[in-house]
Amino acid sequence: MSPGHISGAGQIRVYVGKCFRLFSTERQWKNFISTAIIMGIISLVTSEDMFRSYSPTKNGAFAIVCACVWIGLFNSIQSICRERSIIKREYRTGLRISSYILAHVVYELVLCAVEALIVTVVVCLKNFNHLPDSGLLLPMALDLYITLFLVVFSADMIAILVSSIVHSENTAMTVMPFVLIVQLVMSGAVFPLEGMTEGISWFTLSRWGLNAICAIANTNAGVEAEYMAIGATGADPEALTLLSAWLLLLAFSAAYIALSILFLRRVDKDKR
Repeated sequence: MSPGHISGAGQIRVYVGKCFRLFSTERQWKNFISTAIIMGIISLVTSEDMFRSYSPTKNGAFAIVCACVWIGLFNSIQSICRERSIIKREYRTGLRISSYILAHVVYELVLCAVEALIVTVVVCLKNFNHLPDSGLLLPMALDLYITLFLVVFSADMIAILVSSIVHSENTAMTVMPFVLIVQLVMSGAVFPLEGMTEGISWFTLSRWGLNAICAIANTNAGVEAEYMAIGATGADPEALTLLSAWLLLLAFSAAYIALSILFLRRVDKDKR
């Protein structure tokens, strides 16, 4: 049956099923092993004072956010562009681009949820004796899990966007390092930012992931500027910083999804 004879919701179910079949046949479960290995390496170099004092927490949070961004980008940077010829053919027979992208979003959401769980478990095991006693909005481990999930997922959605724009897997892999560098350099963790670079940093996932982890650890000096920016006078600044970071990461993800649909609808104009 051609895609044109299936409803939008039906197309989502079909393509979600296809994604999970590929997960098995292409052994994409190896991504979970890679995530565990990456976090194992990071756990070897993060300080024993993480979650105890500002500088070690900031450095450790930066390393964890770097890993989460890398994991998310690597998940789907080639997932759309490698099927571009198939998408073009099926688009002409009734494929709804929105359904196709949303199917990938559903699949990647599940993948990111598992990967974020692995990251959270490793972080908690590494810092078991000196984790904060309580969370800000939810239990501490859940605050941390949601933060890491949103960083991985939003990075994954950036990759979906890039994969929807470029026409080949080679181009996608060429673009990915530049996306990663912007996210890391503009986080504010390594280099002081001002002027234009400060403005750019407000649109990076790494900045908000870093601020969220610092807020969970109650390292006030690391996020003082953000408290002032959101007008947190008289309220719990760490909780407001964490909530604002979550909302921004969700907003970024939604924007990347919408842009992916917009750009992929131009697939019929490919000259290949």
